[in-house]
Amino acid sequence: MSKTSPLLDKADQRRVGIAKAAWKLEDAVNDHPVDSYPSDLAARSLHFEAAQANKEFVKALLFMILLSVFETPTWCRADDNFFSYVEPEKRCTVPGVSQEEILLSNLPYIPPGWGVLMELCLVFVIARKLLIERKLQVQYFDRLNIEYNSLTVNSLGLAMCLLEVADCLIFVLFRPRFRVCFLARTGFLCLLPAVRRLAICISAVIGEFLSIAVFYAGTIVFFAWIAVVMFDDMEGFVDGKPLNKGFETFRTTLNTMFVAGSTDEFVDCFLRTYTAYRSTGFLWLIFLVIVQVLLLNLVLDTLVAAYTRYAERTEEKDSAEAVQGIKEAFHTISDATGEGAEMSREVFVEFAKEFSRSPNVRTIPEHNAEIVFKAVDKDGSGMIDEVEFFSICGVIQYDFWTTPEDSPVKTHVPSLWGSPQFQRFKELVHAGHFDTFMTWVLMVNFVLVVCESVYDLNDWEETAMMENLELTFSLIYVMEVGLKLCVYHWSFYWSFRSNQFDFITTWLLLASASLEELADTASGANVKRYMNILRLLRLLRVLKQLKSLRKVQLMVETICNLVSASKHIMTLLGVVTFFFSMLSVQLWGGILYQSNPLLEETEYKEKGLFVLNFNDFGVAFGVWVVSLLCEYVPTFPDAIAKTSAIPGSWLIFLLFYIGGVSIVFELVKAFTIEAFLELHKKWDHDEVEFETLKEIEDEFKKDGLHLHYRVVGDPTVHEKIVKALESHKETRDGEDANSERAHEHHGHGKAEC
Repeated sequence: MSKTSPLLDKADQRRVGIAKAAWKLEDAVNDHPVDSYPSDLAARSLHFEAAQANKEFVKALLFMILLSVFETPTWCRADDNFFSYVEPEKRCTVPGVSQEEILLSNLPYIPPGWGVLMELCLVFVIARKLLIERKLQVQYFDRLNIEYNSLTVNSLGLAMCLLEVADCLIFVLFRPRFRVCFLARTGFLCLLPAVRRLAICISAVIGEFLSIAVFYAGTIVFFAWIAVVMFDDMEGFVDGKPLNKGFETFRTTLNTMFVAGSTDEFVDCFLRTYTAYRSTGFLWLIFLVIVQVLLLNLVLDTLVAAYTRYAERTEEKDSAEAVQGIKEAFHTISDATGEGAEMSREVFVEFAKEFSRSPNVRTIPEHNAEIVFKAVDKDGSGMIDEVEFFSICGVIQYDFWTTPEDSPVKTHVPSLWGSPQFQRFKELVHAGHFDTFMTWVLMVNFVLVVCESVYDLNDWEETAMMENLELTFSLIYVMEVGLKLCVYHWSFYWSFRSNQFDFITTWLLLASASLEELADTASGANVKRYMNILRLLRLLRVLKQLKSLRKVQLMVETICNLVSASKHIMTLLGVVTFFFSMLSVQLWGGILYQSNPLLEETEYKEKGLFVLNFNDFGVAFGVWVVSLLCEYVPTFPDAIAKTSAIPGSWLIFLLFYIGGVSIVFELVKAFTIEAFLELHKKWDHDEVEFETLKEIEDEFKKDGLHLHYRVVGDPTVHEKIVKALESHKETRDGEDANSERAHEHHGHGKAEC
């Protein structure tokens, strides 16, 4: 940490020191720590500008993706109506082909002219972010020999901006049927820290993957050589097709063995030879066991092991850097304020205010800072030490709010509140017995919903009693909300997500039941159609009661945590799919349609897969998702090889299989397995929260208030801080124990003397 300039007065030294500490803590939390920071407060202001520009950059990328989805494909007509909306079916046509054969995604297309203008605006936002980061690095961090923002990455991003601008100009002037904007847009997505970090992860595990991939490829080549020697000149027919179809040459045999080894279509590949010569079953069995059973699973096992090692090393490194960053933040504040090894409440509130200025972190209101400080200051001295500051940094990811627990009935209708009947009812609510009663009501309602569904499926007319019961149950749910609000204050009631769910669904159900009752005969059928959909909300209320089951809670929590933790790696998978979707529209838009004579005798036409084409981004994305989940679908490259005017363009499917399926998607599976095993370890252990939070609750209970809190922002950031604090605490405990033993040993030595 760079020292503050001695030329600054004490007030400036304090401001600079607190600003540096806030910056250091912010970067430690966001996995971006460096060794030194500039003392110029203008650098801090420029950092805020860069952080805000980065938020706008992320939004620009989202709009860029939407633009890619809704923009007019370049193979469609752009010569006329450049700024006017034209229906996709009229703009995207193939001469001599019926429009019904050109299957699109049914999405409205942005006119080409407006699409270019939107594209240039988004590029401006992206370029501005890159230029601000470059200015921050060159003007302030280069002087400290610190790489805060990579100039190499920055230059790559600016080059992508120039490429996209040039591509837009060429498109406006010449209207070509091919654009290179997919390269620039994918390059922008690769600037995201999550994508760059996972790219490093892939480079770390690629070595072990290649060792298996080479053996896998060698096995396919070896068996292809055996197969072509056996079947290339074999004559005969099976089911009207040549016996050696797919084994005529080494190239076709290699393709057949690759398809058989990589997909579940091995039956079609080997069926004719096995029908004619049963003995070939032993050869195919050996091949399938080696490739399908052993090698393909070994790829996943290798990636799991490699990713687990990489994740453990990264986690240890991040935890150590987080601990170091928090320690340096505390000592920087101590040096700047001259308070020694402790920090006063006023300084912490000032620090929290400065920390909240950055757009990269959540705002910490002053009352939250006061709450946290008061809780960790156990002796009430108004000062906290380094260990207590660490506890504060753990709680800093929480959002706090206080509410009174008791309903206004207590103050406005004291006679009712104090009556024995109301007190008994309040005890039932607090003990959960009232919720149990409502659960049974829900079960009865569930039986009614099932009966209504049976009547709807069989087109039976519902009885008058069933229609009345529907409204009756809706009113019962309204009564439930009203009774609870007689016991609890509204702010207390609304602080729980389950109550929010009940409140919203209750009024939706009442509205749906009322509409059905009030609907006239003419519109009754239309209303009934939508009412059947709204009835499903009752099923959600029934399913919500499952939250009391421990296994259900654990599974829901695990799924939510997996979704949250996997967002970075899913972003990388999305970037890969985005690239191939945009590229395929540029290369193969408008060539796959039913009457195309080049598709004769292809499996693509026999299976009627015409809706899976590359006419626009939406349908192309569907093709790549299918290829991703099915690993490799030879139908698509075969169709493209026969229809595309670009020789060898079908090899793009092979590249997708290697990069998107075999590496990135398998890495997603590896991550999911590793994350689930980590989460499963916590199933038998209750979640441990900071003791500080319990102390804060006790403080407010004395004033008759109930404290609510929840983690906000990225839960993984909070978990990282918790682990860092635990690591620091274990280290401190070890140091204290060693110091104690050394002191005892020193004391024994004196006694012996």
